[in-house]
Amino acid sequence: MKMEKIIQNSEMLSSVKWYFDVKNLSLKNALLLHCPLSIENQKDLRIYYSQYFSGLLSATELFLDKGYPHSSEFKDTLYNGLSFKDFPNGEDNYSYLRELRNSIIHRGLDINSTAHIINNFPMIIAPSPVTNRSKKFEYIAFDYYLIDLIAKCESIIGTVFLNHIEEFGLLPIEIPQEEIIKMSKEFISNASAMPDLAKDMALSTIEKIDHSVIHQDFVRSLKETLKINILSH
Repeated sequence: MKMEKIIQNSEMLSSVKWYFDVKNLSLKNALLLHCPLSIENQKDLRIYYSQYFSGLLSATELFLDKGYPHSSEFKDTLYNGLSFKDFPNGEDNYSYLRELRNSIIHRGLDINSTAHIINNFPMIIAPSPVTNRSKKFEYIAFDYYLIDLIAKCESIIGTVFLNHIEEFGLLPIEIPQEEIIKMSKEFISNASAMPDLAKDMALSTIEKIDHSVIHQDFVRSLKETLKINILSH
């Protein structure tokens, strides 16, 4: 595998991990909020659910981008995973998630606007239908409560990514220590925003870092992050 491709895969997987971290933390925070909710709590709840869907969709869109060579295979796997009893059309279900995210992030939809309170927990009702920007197409929620809809996503999304990553060999290959040092020195030397003093310090210590350990830690952390299901904790 060419070095450029290895770097591209590593950057892509780093982004996936970040988006999963965002959605996981956002959902965890949303689940901590119980009634009675203050005005500040209500705002926080709206932010957390907004961030959840933003992270979820951003991660999938990385692999659905037409510039990614295995986007069609990922799309098929994703749509199959999003096929549920009574809502078997995975493509429509994904379109619902995409347009829900777009409605929240780009069109100001208040995800908190309708809810039932069960055991002091705000069971937000999933907006349905949601439309695309032109309002030409509309999509139906594949569950009544937002948290149940999220549970369906959480039950499959990590497996979808893990299976795809392993099937197409996307886990980063460990680059030899000498090559990493060479690349790192070149990057540091060309970093225009980095002060000279910081450059000198970084260049003097880069050879002392065990890059093999860093690589192994990243791979392990990525797999663990993709396997997390906050709702099962």
